[in-house]
Amino acid sequence: MFEAKEIDFSALEEQPLPQEASADGRGFAVSGGVAGAVVNCIKELYPKLEVKTESAEGLENCRKLLSLAKAGKYNGYLLEGMACPGGCVAGAGTRQPIAKSAASVGQIKKQTTAKVALQNSYKELLEDLEERAQLVAPPSD
Repeated sequence: MFEAKEIDFSALEEQPLPQEASADGRGFAVSGGVAGAVVNCIKELYPKLEVKTESAEGLENCRKLLSLAKAGKYNGYLLEGMACPGGCVAGAGTRQPIAKSAASVGQIKKQTTAKVALQNSYKELLEDLEERAQLVAPPSD
């Protein structure tokens, strides 16, 4: 595809990695990353709220997770399923070990000052999330 579009990577200038994304957002590609980001946001808004999660990676494990959920084993859980072992970071065409890809994501996560999505610079999105959170806020103790 790159050849067909005449894209020459050696001629491209290196660009700095944008810093706006949170570490949690950057971790979406690794198994458990999406659920972990959701949990971190909930904990930021509602520190006392317990959030139970379960995740699966690989289609067979996702199928098992869904079967167990259907049987009632995971009522009230946030479920995350990644079709690729290790998550999207090890998707089709990946040519390096899953652990190496996941470690690369970990390094990229360390390069941002915002750890949780609620701390990033996308203010309009944050304001919208806060409004939605107030609509579904659990009752006060």
